[in-house]
Amino acid sequence: MFLMKKYIITLSLLCLAMACKSPSTGQIIPQEEITNQMYFTSKPIVSAHRGGGGEQLKGYPENCLESIQYLSKKGIHSFEIDIFESADGDLLLMHDDKLGRTATGQGVVSALTTAQLHNEKLKDEFGNVTAFQIPFLKDVLSWCKTHKGYLMLDFKKGISYQKVVDLVREEKMEAQVVLISYNTAQAEALHKVAPEMLLSVSARNEDELNRILQTGIPKQKLLAFTGIRLAPDQLYERLNQLKIPAILGTLGNLDKRAATKGDHLYTEWAKKGIQVFSTDRPLAFK
Repeated sequence: MFLMKKYIITLSLLCLAMACKSPSTGQIIPQEEITNQMYFTSKPIVSAHRGGGGEQLKGYPENCLESIQYLSKKGIHSFEIDIFESADGDLLLMHDDKLGRTATGQGVVSALTTAQLHNEKLKDEFGNVTAFQIPFLKDVLSWCKTHKGYLMLDFKKGISYQKVVDLVREEKMEAQVVLISYNTAQAEALHKVAPEMLLSVSARNEDELNRILQTGIPKQKLLAFTGIRLAPDQLYERLNQLKIPAILGTLGNLDKRAATKGDHLYTEWAKKGIQVFSTDRPLAFK
C-alpha cells in the first residue's frame, strides 16, 4: 500500500493549481493551459473505475455521487464515470444499458424519462438497495469542481460529444476532466469538439500508439490507456519518453491477482512507468 499522506497532499495541491487555470468567464480555456503533465507525480494516481462501487464499498453503488464523496474523504480524487442520456434529454450516470443490476426497476435507461429513472434506487455490488438515486452529470461535475475531483468521462453509445462538452464548459471543469476514446476516429472527433481538454486514447501496443500519434493530436493532450493486462515494458518506456501518461486498467484479473497475492503488486507494476491505475479496488492503494 503505497499512497501515503504526503502523496495525497501533493496531488491535492496539483489539482488545486490546475483547477485555478479555469476562467470565470465560461469561455474555452486556451489549449496550452491544460496539459497531461499533471499526471506525472511521485506516486501513481488512483482512478476509481465506474466512480467506485465494487466489493470494497458495501453500501456504495457504482456511478453514484455519494460513492464519489465517500472515496474523496478516503483520499481518492480521480473517478471514471459512465454517461447516458434519458429520454427527455438529461445527462445522467450509469454503465449498463438497462436497469436491474445496478438499480431497481426494469427497462432500457435511454428510453426512460428522468422522472421514471428517479423513481428507482441504486444497488451496491452485492445487490443491496440503497437510498441513492441515479445522479445527474451536472451535479457530479459541480461537486467535483468544488472539491477538486477529477473525472474520466466514458460516453455511452449515441451520446452527443458536444452536449457533454458544453456542460463541462458550463461547469468550468475543462481542466478537471479527461474524455475517453476507444479508437482513432473517436479520439479525432472528441479533439475536434474539445481541443482544450485531455483525451484518454487506446494504446495497448505499438501499432495503436502509432495510429494515435499519426492523427496529429498534440501529445500533451493525451493519456494512453494500455489495457487491462500488462503491456510489454517497451511500450511503457516509449510512453514515458514521449511524456504521455500511461493508464493501466487493473479492473478484473489484475485486481483479483493483487487481492490474492498482495497489494504490493501495484507497487511493482507502477515501477514499469504507469502513472494512472484504473481500479475496482481504490482503497487497496492507501
